Order: sequence, then C-alpha cells, then structure tokens
Amino acid sequence: MTPAQKTQTARLFAALEYGERLAHDCARRQASLLDDRRAQRFLQTQARQESAHALLFRGAADWLAPKQWFTTPPALRDFGNSLQRALSRNDLTESLVASQIVLEGLGEQILTRLNHGMDNHGIGFSRQRKLLLRQEQGHYAFGLRTLEQRLQTEYTRIEHVHELADGYIRLIQRISAEMADVFAALDENAADYTDGLIAGLPAWLDPSRRTALSANSDSV
Repeated sequence: MTPAQKTQTARLFAALEYGERLAHDCARRQASLLDDRRAQRFLQTQARQESAHALLFRGAADWLAPKQWFTTPPALRDFGNSLQRALSRNDLTESLVASQIVLEGLGEQILTRLNHGMDNHGIGFSRQRKLLLRQEQGHYAFGLRTLEQRLQTEYTRIEHVHELADGYIRLIQRISAEMADVFAALDENAADYTDGLIAGLPAWLDPSRRTALSANSDSV
C-alpha cells in the first residue's frame, strides 16, 4: 500500500469505529425497550460485539496511520444525532431502521466489497474482518425480523417505516459522497456501496421496488 492508501484506509476505519460505537449505544438502549427476554439477550450480545468491533477498527486505524486523528464526516455525525434523538424518544422502530437495517446494512456492504480489495493491498485483520461480517449479517437479520414483527402487530405503519428508511438512506448517500476520496484510493466507487445497501433491502422496503409492488397491487 502507498502512504496515501494507508491514510485513506485509516480514515475509513475511523469512520467505521464511530458507526460501531453508535450501534453499541443503540443496542444497549434497545434492550431496555423490549420485553422479550430472548431479544434482550441478543441485543446485549450485539452491544458487546459492537464494542469489540469499535476497538478493532480503532486499532487498525492506529496501525495504518499512527498518531493521526480523523474528523468524523458531517453526514455521519448527522446520522448519529438523528439516531440518538430517536432513542431519547424511546422510538424503537426508528432505531431499528437506522441502526440494524441501514447502518448495519452499509457496514455489511463495506466489509463484503472491501475484503477482497484489502486482501489485494495487503491489509491485515482478514480473520477478524470475516468474523465481523458474519456478526453484522446477524444484527441486520435480527433488525429486519423485529421490524416485520412490529408491522404485523400494528405497532407501526409501513408508510412510516418507508419514510424513516428513505431519510436514513439519504444520509448514507451523503456519507458516501463525503468519503468518495477514501473509496477512490482503494479503487472503489463510493456510490456502489449505497446501491448495494438498497439492492439488499427486501422488496417492501426498497424505494424503487416497493413503488412497483404498490402499482401492481393497485392494478389488481
């Protein structure tokens, strides 16, 4: 890796650390908002995993760029502030959309798409990155399952979930734009990550496919 690539990759790891700390705080708070003991245990485990992930990313950033401190992208801070406001209102639905679906979904995209590139550039932590990816996938699956259960029991309306998802996806698009030079240094296109996140959503949550589903439903 060139010195510039090391610096940009360290910036990415620093941003991932921030996201993991957000997810840690969120999971701890979510555990207190659910009555289901099994769900509480899962979220408590998730919180511990997110804390470990944050430490790993901090260590990786320090290894690649010792004694450097990177500013958190403004859009990522806006994302965190919005999530914290939802938690302060005890809004479990919004926190699930923001953290387990959108934030974890983006993290999964980054780890999936960059693993190959990082291996090619000789970046370490391969075993840890693969473990993180499996755990992120588990967090995403839990969030989606819990969100669908809340829709089925009428805790929330699907239109409200759509609005939340659209808002947080727009923030992710801003984050990707602000970090475009980071991805470019690794020969990656930042927009591909947002596109991958959206493509991975279930049809009822994907902005483009849910419109088609609604149109087909109306025509029946």
